[in-house]
Parts: sequence; structure tokens; C-alpha cells
Amino acid sequence: MASADAQHYYQIIRDELRHNIASGHLPRGTLLFEAAVADRLGVSRPPVRRALELLAREGIVHRAPGRGFVVGRPGRSRVSERRNLHALSLELSDRLGGANARASWEGIYDEVEANVLACSPFGMFQISEAALGQHFRVSRTVVRDVLNRMHGRNLISKDRRSHWIAGPLGARMLDEHHELRSALEPRALATAMPTLDRATLSAMRERVRLALAAPEPPLPIEVDAIEADLHVACLKGLRNRRLFDAVRQTQIALVINRLFGLYLGVHDETEMLLEHRLVFDHLGLGDAEGAAAALAHHLKADHARARARLKVLSMFGDPEIAPYLVRIH
Repeated sequence: MASADAQHYYQIIRDELRHNIASGHLPRGTLLFEAAVADRLGVSRPPVRRALELLAREGIVHRAPGRGFVVGRPGRSRVSERRNLHALSLELSDRLGGANARASWEGIYDEVEANVLACSPFGMFQISEAALGQHFRVSRTVVRDVLNRMHGRNLISKDRRSHWIAGPLGARMLDEHHELRSALEPRALATAMPTLDRATLSAMRERVRLALAAPEPPLPIEVDAIEADLHVACLKGLRNRRLFDAVRQTQIALVINRLFGLYLGVHDETEMLLEHRLVFDHLGLGDAEGAAAALAHHLKADHARARARLKVLSMFGDPEIAPYLVRIH
């Protein structure tokens, strides 16, 4: 494949669409409207139009009279119900942006995510692309880069009118994510265990030991670090990146726990720490099945805590929200 510098922008878009069609992220029969594709990719319409025309010449998509393009060859693709492209988890490379764009979205992503998640248990909010861009003085492309990445983590959604929506983060959503997480994360940990070296595991377990031995409960920032050790760092060695991403998208309980620490401050986390220690004990012994079982026990207990904490958070009233968030109801 030619480098981005040697290609026109429409060729880059064509390659991105072709890759997602070949990998099944854009299923056969999906309707591709020029405006919708441009909106999903955060680009202008002219290069999208040219890219779709090139794909049609290659037989990868075909024209549907008055309806844009359809993924697949004519006569072999059943036209499906129109899909919300923002609901599809596409694999998009950095070539759609550029070095400056990447630096820009990386510079604001953490703050945007924190502000959005801070309001999500308190209702439903609309995210204004224009206000977000004005607030950080960045382009529309950078704004959409940030929002698309948040969407990829299932932290926000997009409604039929193409408005970005945050929240509400309720018990039902928490339960649904837990059901998926409990099925995926223990097995993912067992699979990733051979990639973990003893020094790393010892350092992680030592952080837990020190927190348990301390005369005062750990600070929220220390809790976040301990949670990240087990639920993020231990899984980074997974060769199956789809599995890693799928697990990360189900870890909504971590958001609730983080917000609980933000609003309540220092609080007792002894049960969580003991559960983490048990997982690390099994990992240290090379017992993958034992570690998976210990993690499953921890996730069940942590889900119950997160549910209770969500009820507490709902009593705090309206949060202080960023200027690019507007309460819907």
C-alpha cells in the first residue's frame, strides 16, 4: 500500500473503506450514503464521493438508484435496513488525520472523556461539536476524532439526528456490561498470563500489599492505579487485540468506581484490595485457571459495589458540566 504522503485523500478514504468491508466491519448489504460516510469519518463529502466511485469500479460496492451505494456486488447483496454507521465499530487508521490532528486529539481526549463520564450517571446530555471545538480551539476533524474514539469505547452514542449523546449511565447498562465482562475478562486474563513477567506481577502485588497495610484507606488516585494494574496492564499482552478492546468496552464499573472516589473522596476499599491480592497470588503461582476464577469472584463482588455506588451518586444532584454539554432530560 502506498504511503499517505504519496496518496490523494480520496485514495486514503477508499483504502479505509475497503479494509473495513474486507474485514466485515462494514457488512455486505450496508447502505453507504455519501453524507453519512463523511460524517462517520469526520471528513468532507467530495473525497468520499470519489472514494465510493472507485470502490464501485472495483466491484466492492455498487450503486443503488437514489440510495447511494451498497456494500457488495449487484445481485449478491441483500440491501439491509439503513445502518447507523456510528453504531458500527470500524477500524480506522491515523491516516485519516495527520500528525497535527493526532497530537491535537491526544491533547484533549482525557479531559473530554473525564467531563463526559462525570455527568453520565446524572441523566442524558448532548455534546455540541461546535462548542467543543470552540472550547479547545481545535478543528471539527479533531473534535470528531475524539468523539469517535469515545464512541468506540461505548462511552457515548449517536442518535438518528446525528447528535452525540452522553448518558444516562443506569443500572441496566451496568448489568449488561457486567454480563459481557464476566464472560470475557477472566478468560482474557488467563490467556494473557504467559505474557506477564514476575517482576511486573510482584510490583503490582506490592502496591496492593502496601495499600492494605497503610493506616489510612488509599487515595482515589492510588485506587485508580491499582485498578488499572489488574484490569488494563495485565491484559495488554493479549495478541488478540479485538478481545482486549472488547474487554475494555465492558469495564463501565471502573467509571462508577472512579466517580464514587471523585465525589466521596477517601473511602474503604479493603474488599477490593483483598480480591485483587487473591488474583495476583494465583498469577504469581502461574495458575491461570485459579486467577480466572479469582477474577470472576472479584467482578461479581465489584458489580454489586458499583450498583450500590451508582445509587449513591444519583443523590448528588446535577453535576458541574462542561460548556459543550447540554442536559436533555
